[in-house]
Formats: sequence, structure tokens, C-alpha cells
Amino acid sequence: MSLPGEFELIERYFAPLASEGSFSLRDDAALLEVPEGKELVVTQDAIAAGVHFFADDPPDTIAKKAIRVNLSDLASKGATPLTFSLALGLHSNLTEEWLVGFVDGIAEDCSKFSLSICGGDTFKVAHGPVVSITAFGLVDKGSYTSRLGASVGDELFVSGQVGLGALGLRVRKGTVNLPDQASADSFLSRYLVPEPPLKLASTISDYASASMDISDGFVGDLEKLAAASGLGFDIPFESIPLPSVLDNMPQDAMEISVALTGGDDYQFIFTVPAERVDDMLASTKALDIQLSHLATANDRPGSVEIKTADGRHIDLSNKSWRHF
Repeated sequence: MSLPGEFELIERYFAPLASEGSFSLRDDAALLEVPEGKELVVTQDAIAAGVHFFADDPPDTIAKKAIRVNLSDLASKGATPLTFSLALGLHSNLTEEWLVGFVDGIAEDCSKFSLSICGGDTFKVAHGPVVSITAFGLVDKGSYTSRLGASVGDELFVSGQVGLGALGLRVRKGTVNLPDQASADSFLSRYLVPEPPLKLASTISDYASASMDISDGFVGDLEKLAAASGLGFDIPFESIPLPSVLDNMPQDAMEISVALTGGDDYQFIFTVPAERVDDMLASTKALDIQLSHLATANDRPGSVEIKTADGRHIDLSNKSWRHF
């Protein structure tokens, strides 16, 4: 069945997910109320077929990926999600069945993360789909955590494991050999639907001096944080939490390079002043989130070096995904 008209599509599928201040998506804008003592955090990420996902990926996973890459940005700044606006570019070849699956994914994550839609747009694209989300979150006044706030001597941490999403993309393409199917399935699942550690938001708000999520690649994104804060990091290779299936591979193996630079992790890298590390670690014990200490910030602005135990520098020609 072909897609319904634009206004019927909005009324039938997206209006039931609308927030209180959105007028059931029948107006040109929405009203957002910011509670006293809070500040509004805004982020926008878009994903497009052929770039961030495959056009024949399950539509519910496309929807969830679009939402979660934005929630990852919010949480890495210490923000709690509030609502989001959805701009959806649809190709004429898509069916209403595809749209139903997409909306099911939106609805599931709205329920999971206590979200609602406050507005958006639908439009026709020559190639697609294209999904652009603007997400809004709340932080306590003065507690927003940017990339710019780290100082020399701060301790660097990363959540979760590095490389799951990038290796999942290689599984999706059929260009990686893994020792067991369970690992392949796990990586593919993480590529299709990211699992950012959203429960870390309050910890980052309370303790981190600088923070960002890993979307384009661990090394490249870490260089962004280092440059923004005007410092550097020397990271022992052994401290990086890579998937265990890579343990027996040489440190110059393609899979290692992909894990370090490929992106789609949606884990958090953040710095904490040395005197606050013990309190930060104590606060996260009940969260069941893996945290790995990587390095102490040094005074070499924008420098990120990864070294083996014997002091050899690991040279990575492409440090992150680049669109252009």
C-alpha cells in the first residue's frame, strides 16, 4: 500500500505521540516550558539511507537509531531528555507498511525513554529515507558539560566498549570474519540500534569537567575533546576496552583499526578532576555501566597518542569517519 498524504500521515501516525504543548501537531510551532532552575539543551542529528543505515534495514531500528543518537548527545552533556521534533524525508517507493514499522519504533522508544513529539515536518526525497531529529533536554542551571572544560591533570574515562558499532557495520557488509556467530549477532545489533549509557547523565552533570559521545570514532572524537579543551592524552593501548574477540589479534590488525576509528559507538568519553574521581566511581557503582580509566590529561593541546606496552606508537591514518 502506498503512503497516505502528508496531513493524513501526520494525523494518523504522529499526532498520537505528540506532547502537551504541540497542539496535536496541528500548528506551525510548539511551546516548551522550562522549569525554574533548569536550562534547555538542544541537539540535532540526522541519519540518511546509504550513509548511516541501509535502506532495507528494519524500519523500527532506523527509527530507534535516529532517536538514540540524539539522546546520546543529550546525556553526554548531563541532560535529561524532554521531547523532540522529527523531520522525515520519505521516498515515493516506501509503503505504508514500512511507515507502520517506523512509527512502531518511534512509539517504543517514546515509551522506553518517556518522550513525546513536539513537532516536525514530512517531505519527499529523491533517495531515502532521511530522518532528522532535534532533541531537547534539561539540565540544572550551570551544570551543562561541554567539550571545553577539561584541565591538565584531569582523569579521562570511557564508558562501555569501543568498536561494537563499527564492527557491526562490517558484519552488515559481510567484510569481517569473527570467531563465532554470537559475537557477529551482538555487533550487528549494536550497529542497528545503539545503546548509549543514558543513566550516566547525572554522573556527568555532577562530576565531569568535559564530556562528549563517541559517534564518528573513538580516536577522532577524543582529538576533538582534546583540541576543544586545549590539552592532550597519552593512552596505553591496553587500557582501551575493546571487544574480547579482538584480544588475540595483532595491534595493527584491520579490525583493531576499525574499532578505534570507525564510530557508531555512542559511548561517552569524559574527564573528571583527580580529586573527584573516587566520589564519581562510588556514584556509578549501582548503575551497572562499565567505566575504564584511560589517561591523565597532559599539556600538549590536541595531541592524542596511543602506545603499546613496549612504547610503540600506534599509527592510524584515518582517525574517524568524515562525511566530506
